[in-house]
Amino acid sequence: MIIRIKLTTVLILLFSASIYSQDTISSKEAKNFIGEVKIVKGPVAGIFKSNKGTVLINFDEDHPNSTFVAVIKDAANISYSELKVGSTLTITGKIEDYKGKPQIILTEQSQILKIE
Repeated sequence: MIIRIKLTTVLILLFSASIYSQDTISSKEAKNFIGEVKIVKGPVAGIFKSNKGTVLINFDEDHPNSTFVAVIKDAANISYSELKVGSTLTITGKIEDYKGKPQIILTEQSQILKIE
């Protein structure tokens, strides 16, 4: 019985890991998944806050050469204080095209999965 429980646990973990890895893409790959909901992971190259409060998080390279952008329109609802240039950020959401560049608009704290 214990062997069966351990085997089931291992199978569940392997299945979960494969699902996570299939949905996780690098920030450089995001341009290939416009219109899809994905988990995007990449290095933060720049963080910019506009006068209106919109926060732009540039991945891989700073603006205007970033490969992907995370957008926080209302920074009051989402905490990003731990985020620094050089951090690796993992987020989730629908990848949209904005002027030829892929982006995810963050509207909920739960979309920020991990800051490393």
